[in-house]
Amino acid sequence: MKPIVCAVFLFLASTLLGADTFRTFTDSQGREMSAKVTRVSGDEVSIQRKDGLSTRVPINVFSQADQDYIRAWESENFLKSGIVEVRFAEDEGDETKGSSGGIRSVTYDANYEVILKNTSDRPVKDIRVEYLMLKFTDEVAAKKRSAGQQERQKGQLELASLAGRTESRLATKKFSMRETSLEPGWTWAGGEAGKARESKDKLEGIWVKVYSGDLLILETARPESLMRKEPW
Repeated sequence: MKPIVCAVFLFLASTLLGADTFRTFTDSQGREMSAKVTRVSGDEVSIQRKDGLSTRVPINVFSQADQDYIRAWESENFLKSGIVEVRFAEDEGDETKGSSGGIRSVTYDANYEVILKNTSDRPVKDIRVEYLMLKFTDEVAAKKRSAGQQERQKGQLELASLAGRTESRLATKKFSMRETSLEPGWTWAGGEAGKARESKDKLEGIWVKVYSGDLLILETARPESLMRKEPW
């Protein structure tokens, strides 16, 4: 069976690091000032002092510790700026058909593909995708469509590097799926309609957290409501 691709709305993981954080910077001559980083461009940094004055200066005018902070700030803001996008696809394996006691069945495996796209020119390295996916197992011969139970499965996917302007597809673990129906000429005990007793398992959604190293860069789900309704 062919995968069914669906786009999802992207949620950024959190407010960008340092957006409202003032710190004490020290220049190469030991002078100090309280300021926050607002932009990094190449070898220059834009800072805003607590008195409201904004200026752009070379990064190397600051102490090594401050230079390291500025580079880390720039890297985190870059990764959290939405440059990585996520789509999901459902993939189903080959079907196996069977029949027993007047009930015919179709079984197959199903899983999600997590499709990561890097929309920037820079590579994103050390990617880890943690996921939670849900499946509804429909009860065979149930009197109600809602009969059955939900299954949860967690997992982790890793990608060493995602080059600029490329995408990569990562496959989750598989769920075992089943569909059942009555053979022609058979009826359920009690004379109830056969169609009311058909069953069909269903993938119900996936929730992912995407990291670069230890940094959470985005979190999203299909459907979006999964993050509000389900515990991680």
